[in-house]
Amino acid sequence: MMNETSKTKKVGNDLVQKIEQLRSQLVEAAQTKEFTNDSIVALSQQLDHYIVLAQYQMIGRS
Repeated sequence: MMNETSKTKKVGNDLVQKIEQLRSQLVEAAQTKEFTNDSIVALSQQLDHYIVLAQYQMIGRS
């Protein structure tokens, strides 16, 4: 039987860096702006996109 780590693939380092970059930008921007601000929403949507890509990589779908 396969354990959980052998069933998932590793997420690419570039993608992890992009996610961390966007996460940091979002946290910083949210300190001074409302969550409904257009720039906050746009950053959040970008972050969501890259998180989904990472999840696809983890399950082997690119």
